[in-house]
Amino acid sequence: MSLESRPNFHIPGEKEALQAIETPENDAAVSDSEDTKADDAHLTEKTIEVDDGDTLSTIFERAGLGYSDAMRVLNIGDDARQLERIRPGDKLTLILDEEQFAGLKYDLDTDSELNVFRDDGDDLVAEINDLASEASTIAAGVEVKGSLYQSAIAAGVPPAQVLKLAEVFGWKMDFVRDVQNGDRFKLIYEVRERDGEQLGNGTLLAAEYRSGDRTIQAVRYTSPDGTVGYYEPDGSSLERGFLRYPVEYSRISSNFNPERLHPIHNTVRPHNGVDLAAPTGTPVKSAASGRVTFVGWKHGYGRVAQVRHDEKYDTLYAHLSGFKGNLKRGATVEKGDTIGYVGMTGDATGPHLHYELRVNGKPYDPVKVELPEANPIPSEHRDDFVAETGVTIEQLARVQIDSSTQPTRLARNESASTD
Repeated sequence: MSLESRPNFHIPGEKEALQAIETPENDAAVSDSEDTKADDAHLTEKTIEVDDGDTLSTIFERAGLGYSDAMRVLNIGDDARQLERIRPGDKLTLILDEEQFAGLKYDLDTDSELNVFRDDGDDLVAEINDLASEASTIAAGVEVKGSLYQSAIAAGVPPAQVLKLAEVFGWKMDFVRDVQNGDRFKLIYEVRERDGEQLGNGTLLAAEYRSGDRTIQAVRYTSPDGTVGYYEPDGSSLERGFLRYPVEYSRISSNFNPERLHPIHNTVRPHNGVDLAAPTGTPVKSAASGRVTFVGWKHGYGRVAQVRHDEKYDTLYAHLSGFKGNLKRGATVEKGDTIGYVGMTGDATGPHLHYELRVNGKPYDPVKVELPEANPIPSEHRDDFVAETGVTIEQLARVQIDSSTQPTRLARNESASTD
């Protein structure tokens, strides 16, 4: 996540707002819904929210089911083994037949659901089914009054879109020092909904930020080969070969400092990275494409993953609560792939990611080091880029900024306006 945005919002008066939004309300508790009747008169459904440290077997045990039931599910095949990667905050719906296990439902993502059920022979079967949803395009225009983050929230813009805006423009603008009263920005984003409920955080399609006489714009583009990125209207990339920050965090809890006084050992020890405070279980992403060189435990670092990106760059991710799936040494990862989850293993006083970047073996401050730029739109994709992004850029130009309005839902082919 190339996010110079997260510290950008963490200025006086905003800490509480960030914590309220980004910290799960029941961080330490698992909430089970009341039993609801399924279609079959003999069946009931129990929905359970996954807590930190949960596995399928612990969830089954808490629901009054046996360890053998969980193993039967996991042994069905590869589809069912995705349940080994459940994360805190996920929800699992168990189907019970007179208190005996009869099946389950689990949303793999916003578009697909894993279903486990008994076939006619009473054997367990796993299927992945598509979930129907509707896409809506939203336009919003905001004038900054006081702070970027609070102004956006007051105007009805979802927190995830504010953070994505800052991520996309993080290489173009210093949101810590450059944001001023009177700055204006526009967003066009898509959300998917099912039964009137929004799924996920939505996708930012285009954005514009104006500060004084400076204007920067971004548009999302998927190339014919499937590569997704954000570009300026002339095709210049707004990204770098690396994410600036590999996790969504609330604040930098400790800066890069070769002469830091260690908070636990009370001795001067180099702090060769930055500590990014985030709730336990927050996904940690690979900062760039590369090959995993280490997965395991490293003394005070706790659980650690290391990635070699090329002959010049290496990154290290420490204090993880766990690793993604069956991540192992030698595995190939792409930029933005989840490799683990925030924790506080090793010598840590609270949940955070300790992130290090090394250039030719030497540690550098990830916040300040110059990183290689991503390539612009290649010439063979130029016509496709213009055709695919033209309507969105035109919609962005038509968005009006009025402090009295809220984000507006656009009909298909509708010009964006918040008047």
